[in-house]
Amino acid sequence: MKWVLAESDNTVAAALSKGVGVHPLIAKLMVNRGIVDVLAARSFLACDLSTLSDPYIFYYMEKAVNCIMKAISDGHQITVYGDYDVDGVTGTSLLYLVLKQLGAQVHCYIPNRMTEGYGLNRQALEAIKASGTKLVISVDCGITAATEAKLARSIGLDIIITDHHELGASSRLNAVHSPNNLNDATLPDAHAVLHPWLLRSGIAADVQDRVSGLTGVGIAFKLAQALLNVKADDKRLKSYLDLVTLGTIADMGKITGENRILVKHGLDLLSDDSENQRPGISALKQVAGLRGKRIGVGMVGFSLAPRINASGRLERADTAFRLLTTASKEEAMSLATALDSVNRERQAIEESIWEDARQKSRQTDMAAEGALVLASQEWHPGVVGIVASRIVEEFYRPAALICLNGGVGKGSARSIPGFDLYEGLAACSDLLLGFGGHKFAAGFTISEDNIPQFRDRLSSVVMERIGLAGFIRTLSVDSGVTFDELNRDLVQELDRLSPFGQGNPEPRFGARDIEIIASRIVGNNHLKLRLRQQGGSCFDAIAFKRGNLLGKQVNDGMRVAAVFTPKINAWNGNTAVELEIRDIKHEKKRNCREHN
Repeated sequence: MKWVLAESDNTVAAALSKGVGVHPLIAKLMVNRGIVDVLAARSFLACDLSTLSDPYIFYYMEKAVNCIMKAISDGHQITVYGDYDVDGVTGTSLLYLVLKQLGAQVHCYIPNRMTEGYGLNRQALEAIKASGTKLVISVDCGITAATEAKLARSIGLDIIITDHHELGASSRLNAVHSPNNLNDATLPDAHAVLHPWLLRSGIAADVQDRVSGLTGVGIAFKLAQALLNVKADDKRLKSYLDLVTLGTIADMGKITGENRILVKHGLDLLSDDSENQRPGISALKQVAGLRGKRIGVGMVGFSLAPRINASGRLERADTAFRLLTTASKEEAMSLATALDSVNRERQAIEESIWEDARQKSRQTDMAAEGALVLASQEWHPGVVGIVASRIVEEFYRPAALICLNGGVGKGSARSIPGFDLYEGLAACSDLLLGFGGHKFAAGFTISEDNIPQFRDRLSSVVMERIGLAGFIRTLSVDSGVTFDELNRDLVQELDRLSPFGQGNPEPRFGARDIEIIASRIVGNNHLKLRLRQQGGSCFDAIAFKRGNLLGKQVNDGMRVAAVFTPKINAWNGNTAVELEIRDIKHEKKRNCREHN
C-alpha cells in the first residue's frame, strides 16, 4: 500500500479545538472529514434527531402522502413492493408496519431473486392487481422501471416509487445539472417518485448534501415520518431506527449527513436487550451470539445483515420480512434459527464459488485487464455479489461475476475507489440486456455471446478512466503520532466521532521508529504484537488475518513503521489501549509525505 498523509489546515483545526472544546487531534480528524466550522462540528458530535430535515423537502412527498392516506380512508388494498436485499427488506418491513399502524389494508411483495430478478416486473404487477390491490409502493427499486410503471398505470394500478439507486441515463444527466427541476418525462410514469435527488427548489445545498446518501430504507423512513406526521425524535418514529440502521449499514450507505444521525440512534436500539426490543432483532442477536454486547457497525455488517440477506440470496426474502415484522417471540426465534441455517448454507456455497473465481482470476493476465469479468454455469446467482467483493479486495480490480443459464447471464459487479461502476456499465449498455445500481455495486443481465466483447469493453473503459495508477492501493493516514500521545482519555474521546463507516472511516494514525518486542499468531491467523516506540510507551497490537507476515515482514527486534487505529480493549475486567494494525513496514529513513 501507499501511505498518504492527509493534509489538514492546522489553523482551522486549532480554531475548531478551541471553539468546540475537543482535543486538537479530534479537531484535526474532523477537518480531515470536511468539518471546518464550529456549528458543523457541534452538530456532527451531537447527532440530534431533531435536526433531521423535514420530509416534505422531497418534491413529490405531498402527492405521495395524499395518495396513501386516501387509499387508507377508502379502504383500498395497498401492496408494498420491496427488494430482496437487507436495505429493501428493512425498508419494506418499516413501511408495512407503519401502514398497519395507520389502519391500512396492506400486503407485502418481494420478488424471487432467481426466478424474477431485481425490481418491478410485469407478472408480479398483474398478479398484485388481480389480488385486489389499488396502490403499489415500491421500496429500494423502481427508479428505472419506466416500462413497468407504464404497465401499472394501464391496468389501473397507482404506483408510488421510493428508491435511491442511480437514475436512468437522461434523468441522471438532468439531475446532476438541475436536481430540483427534473422534467417529469425523464422519470417513470408513477403517481409520485421519492428519491434523494428529487427535492423541492430552493433547498439549501448543505441540506441536499445531508440527504443525498439516504438508502432505500432511509427514504422509506422519510415517507413514514410524513405519514405519521410527527417530528423525527417522536418515540413512535424512533422505534423504527433499528430497521433503518440495519439497511443503511448493509447497503454500505455513507455514515455522514442524516445517515450518521439515524445510524447513531439505531445502534442504541440494536444494543438494547430489554423486553422492548423488536422480537425479530432480539432473536437474530441470540442466534448470532450478540446478546449482551454493544452492537457496532461491524457487527451489523458481518453478523446480523448476512443472516437477513441469506433468505433472499438462496430462497425468497419472505422469511426475513416475517422475522422483522412479527410480534411473536416464539415465531421470531424459529425464523431466526431458520435464517441462521440458511446463512451457513450460503457460506458453504460462497466458499466454493470463491475458490473457483479466485482460480479463474489467477489465470488472467492482470497487466492487460482493467476489470475481471468471470462467468460460469455452476455459480449461484444469489451469492456472486459477495464473491465479487472478495475478488475486488484480493486483486484490486473492478470485478463482474456472471451466472450463466440458457444462454443468458446474470451478473453482479463491484468496483474500487476512483472508478464509477454505474458509468462503466452505461458505457457498455449496448452489450447488456439491462443494468442498474451504484458507483461501487451494480447488477446486469447479458447475452452469453456478448460476454467476450463486454469483458474487452469494460476493461478498456477502466483503463481509460483510471489507468494503471488506479490499481495502486492507498491508505489514508489522518495524522502522525507518538505512542506517548495515545493515552486512554484520548482514545475514549475518539469514540465521539463514531459511528464509523463509509464516508466517516475509523481514525488512522501513523508512527515510526517502533520496535517489535514480541510477536505470535493467535486465533484464526491473527498477528499479535508487543510494540515499543523508542524512548516511549509500549502497546499491544493486533493485525487481523495477517499471521502470514510472521517470519517474513515481521520478526522480534525488527524496527518498523505502522498505520493503526487505537482502541480500548476490555478483557477480564481490565481495559487498556490496543493498536489495531492497518499496515506495517520496515522502517525507512525518509522525509516525505508518502510511504511506498
